[in-house]
Amino acid sequence: MYSILLAFLSLFTLSLSQPTRENRGRPRRVAYFQDNEPNGSSIVALKIDSRDGTLSSPVRTNTGGKGLAGTLAASQDSTVLSGDLLFTTNPGDATLSMLRIDSNDAMNPRLVGKPASTLGTIPISVAYSPKYNTACTVNGGSPASVICFSVSRRQGLTSLGPVRELRGAQVSPPPPGGAGPFIAARDIVFNPSSSALFVTVPGDSSSPGLLYAFAVSRRGEVSRHPVVTELPDLGMLFSINFLASDRRAIVTSPGAGRPGSAILDIEYPSLRAKVEKVITIPSQMGDCWVAYSQDSSRYAYVIDAGQPAIGIVDPRTDSLTGVSGFGKTTAIRAGGVDARLDRSWLYLLTNDPLAPTINVFHLESGGKALRNVQEFDIFGRVGNITSWQGLSIWPASH
Repeated sequence: MYSILLAFLSLFTLSLSQPTRENRGRPRRVAYFQDNEPNGSSIVALKIDSRDGTLSSPVRTNTGGKGLAGTLAASQDSTVLSGDLLFTTNPGDATLSMLRIDSNDAMNPRLVGKPASTLGTIPISVAYSPKYNTACTVNGGSPASVICFSVSRRQGLTSLGPVRELRGAQVSPPPPGGAGPFIAARDIVFNPSSSALFVTVPGDSSSPGLLYAFAVSRRGEVSRHPVVTELPDLGMLFSINFLASDRRAIVTSPGAGRPGSAILDIEYPSLRAKVEKVITIPSQMGDCWVAYSQDSSRYAYVIDAGQPAIGIVDPRTDSLTGVSGFGKTTAIRAGGVDARLDRSWLYLLTNDPLAPTINVFHLESGGKALRNVQEFDIFGRVGNITSWQGLSIWPASH
């Protein structure tokens, strides 16, 4: 009996001494953002520590396309991850790239096939439907348009026909805190069931924001004839995030004199949208983007591109519960470019031109409060880069 106990203790001690998969250099979780370099764009992979959520060990992978300096903060979905597939726009040469992530080598995603032409200018946002193996991107340059691709895990992207022009879209300036060309469209996303594809187009001081909705057939064919809803309460319409159902979505409307965010109700099969509730975020300068994941938190986090502030919205009550500041208070007052939730952490890519960071926040009080646990120094750890955008986490949350 004594010898059996000794053997058990020896095995137990040995198991504790064995290096974990993460300690051997194979991280269980990875963050990706895009180095939007005109001479050659790349995806930068960062190891996520599974215990405290912090970032380290940057590794670059070429996307095969070119970036465009100045499209900073053009869209929150310039990179999108689903399963082991990572999609990224290349605004400098108007292409879309698809990379595949090996779970045994997630720091080095591999380009699948060649980047595919988007047949437009300045592709800024991409959406993917795993149900139909279809990726669609929106060309933000004028004329704004949408193009879709079939997705092959071995061969890459194949165009599914000509572009769908977004008639009526007008060019608009970059968001507060961003610099770059005027853009005619902002965000593109499938609803949770992949029964429709939505595109946001901002208006101006005298015209409403426009929501384009393309029906998707049961065979996965994206309609060429969108339903267009005018949203006069939301002139500067930017991002759209669905709230775990096809019917409800949170959208943003940045800038002085605008509310910051709103909840939309979308009717089916008409695909018409109406404002269910305007959510005013006091003193917002550029509430452009939203991080939301039902796996991580009941709250939606509205990211201000014009200042270091995050509005915390409760979709269950359609109300603002608070505004959290972050980072160092500097003369630039940099805001956020993109953000993603992962388990108990919120990751936010900032747009400070002199000292860009990825801020890591721990969700406190059930997500109602944020505690900043790291400011990952991009220039100090990755090197000086021209422009940066997009943020994705592997494995992805929903």
